[in-house]
Amino acid sequence: MRAIVIDDEALALESMVRLLGRLGVEVAASFQNPIEALQSEWWEDVDAAFVDIDMPGMNGLELAARLQSNEPNLEIVFVTAYDQYAVSAFDLAAADYLLKPIRIDRLRTTLERLVRRRPLPRPEKEAPPPVLCCMQDLGVAGQDGKVIEIAWRTSKAKELFAYLVHARDRAVSKEQLLDLLWPDIDTDKAMANLHTTVYQIRQSLKAVRLPIRILYTGGRYRVELEGVALDFELWEAALNQAVMGMDEGQLYRLLLEGYRGDYLQVEGYLWAENERERLRIKWLQHATEQGARLEAAGLPGDAIRLYQAIQERFPIWEASYMGLMRAYDQIGNAAEVINQYAKLQRVLDEELGLAPDQEVAEWFERWTAARGMA
Repeated sequence: MRAIVIDDEALALESMVRLLGRLGVEVAASFQNPIEALQSEWWEDVDAAFVDIDMPGMNGLELAARLQSNEPNLEIVFVTAYDQYAVSAFDLAAADYLLKPIRIDRLRTTLERLVRRRPLPRPEKEAPPPVLCCMQDLGVAGQDGKVIEIAWRTSKAKELFAYLVHARDRAVSKEQLLDLLWPDIDTDKAMANLHTTVYQIRQSLKAVRLPIRILYTGGRYRVELEGVALDFELWEAALNQAVMGMDEGQLYRLLLEGYRGDYLQVEGYLWAENERERLRIKWLQHATEQGARLEAAGLPGDAIRLYQAIQERFPIWEASYMGLMRAYDQIGNAAEVINQYAKLQRVLDEELGLAPDQEVAEWFERWTAARGMA
């Protein structure tokens, strides 16, 4: 069950959120300001609202009436310290009426009543979890493994969603999101943009049937992935397992085929740079080590494919040129050995103004001398 809580008293709000959590209810958002609670994006896929009646500005009865006019199926549970509102409350077809302080056994009875009034659907046959793709670009893995693009209404919607996924282990304050996405406009307009953008995200996720929820509590936003897997986490876990089990074939496939691209590479968000670089370096480290093992095992063809992939991603990584020269030498392709060394000289000179490392240069000199090319 998903619920929203509205109470102008901070302690009462926190207490209700905590009690609902203990009883297994997901609190999608909580508000002290009833006006803010009317923002439409929060009420989709919500089963019930726990509304304090006695609030300044707009009391709970008025708020509930407006909510039910927009969301006829929304269950309302009124919460108050005064029972004088009971008749008015039930005139609004409230599901229940709770008196403060809330007792957990009484709240449990209310939740049981809500379940009877709106039976939960039976779970469908278990299916593999959907996969959100963040390697190279943002999308969803289809049944055939191909990445399906998510249709975003705006670039801000895409970035806000990506940032919340990036920060999935922590809640992000609305102030931080405003500074990130709308730093140059006034606060009221930025807040309106934030609410609109959250609504757009929810619509885009619904279109691709991703059961990801955006929750709002205590002025902070976070995503709940609801069993949705992340491709880069799956890749890293599989890589670690292959390394620990010394599964060379699986390791090779993960390095050459499993690493679809750098983390949010196409989007290029600056706030993703640390994670992007961490995964890039991890891939580079294991790819370089695996290339050397393939050489030692007498598999120069496989080593060449891996070194070429390294060179494409890290064009100034000298180890890839050195590995390719050794591998081409193993298969007797002298022309490609010469080509790789010339290419290394050109790239280093153009990018860094440097010559090849002494060890690489000495290897090439010995190689050319042995073939009478010096």
